[in-house]
Amino acid sequence: MLIEKARRQAPERRQSILEAARFLALRHGLRAVTMEAIAREAHVAKPTLYGYFPDKTAVYEAVMEELVVQFRAAFDTALAQPGDVVERVAGALADKHKTIVRVLEGSPHADELYDEHSRLAAEQFRRLEAHVETEVERALQGAGVARPRPLAQLVLAATYGVGRKARNVAEIGPAIRLVTERLVRPELA
Repeated sequence: MLIEKARRQAPERRQSILEAARFLALRHGLRAVTMEAIAREAHVAKPTLYGYFPDKTAVYEAVMEELVVQFRAAFDTALAQPGDVVERVAGALADKHKTIVRVLEGSPHADELYDEHSRLAAEQFRRLEAHVETEVERALQGAGVARPRPLAQLVLAATYGVGRKARNVAEIGPAIRLVTERLVRPELA
């Protein structure tokens, strides 16, 4: 009975740890957060925390993996919406970048966290970006674009810049829609 209860609580406890780590990183920055602080914020003993994650890097890799899942879901959901290719691609890229900005918004450590993703979760983000590029290329090809791969790469580079430089979520959608419209519409057959 006790073992059964512990098994049911394990996913909830893990999620509590990840939420605590994310909260602390946004508030204090990655470098300032300790395993002790994560345990305290998650209301678990340090040995319990270490039972889930061997070190702080492993905790934040798990946090980043969770975020990548969110970013991909936002992108995939928007790309699957009805509409022409410009609307769908712009909407998907805008939703992905809005999700990223919403996660980091208000954190005095946003730049550190944004830059740290490449170190902590390089492989997860590489897979996400490869997926996004493949899906944008596929959408462009389906719309009759003669050279979908270079156009997809150009659109992604431009919208990355928009997402990175945006000061708030409200700026992202219109700017990404404009960039996508200007780059993609002339290439449609």
